[in-house]
Amino acid sequence: MKNLTLYTYPKSRGISVVWMLKECGATFDTVLLSYGDTTQSPDHLAVKSADYLAVNPMGKVPALKADDTVITEAAAIVTFLAEQFPERGLIPAAGSLARGEYYRWLCFAINLEYAAFDRRDQTTSDAERHKRIGYGDCDTAFGVLRDHLARHDFIVGKQFSALDIYYTMLLVQFTRVMPVEGIACDVFDAYIARHTARAAFGETMAWVEAEMAKMG
Repeated sequence: MKNLTLYTYPKSRGISVVWMLKECGATFDTVLLSYGDTTQSPDHLAVKSADYLAVNPMGKVPALKADDTVITEAAAIVTFLAEQFPERGLIPAAGSLARGEYYRWLCFAINLEYAAFDRRDQTTSDAERHKRIGYGDCDTAFGVLRDHLARHDFIVGKQFSALDIYYTMLLVQFTRVMPVEGIACDVFDAYIARHTARAAFGETMAWVEAEMAKMG
């Protein structure tokens, strides 16, 4: 297995990657980051420091280094890890129709994030814009997801996958951490509760609290 190093801030999108690493039973090193331009402690880097920008020029977290290759974007990282640990069954088989469905919902999640942030920022929403932008409109996009999850326990197939980690954290962000008007519903609450009951999620949140304590 490749040597894995995770660059992250404990309370960030990196939570989904830590959760995935724990679901995989992976051994990994961690480099903690703080927000800002300069590093204030020898125990962590600033996201805009030269050292971290050499890892991820965007200055964003998380980033995963696998040997000498850097992978950014949480959705890409969890998918990569699912492929690295096939015995965990966290992604449908390559070439299967279910893998195609996985890719569909993987890309759809990106649309959901844009839709939620546009609503939070009160970006102009009109019929012409709905034609141009990938997600159409926020209510329709989240309505598609709500209808899907009302009929399925998992995003893809009949078992837990890397996508359920990504979608659970996405929905936690927009229904609880940074609530967006019109998104929260019983279907999403049930989906979140189902997957956050997993042991690996509990281990992840214990890791978050421990790392936050280290950072003071």
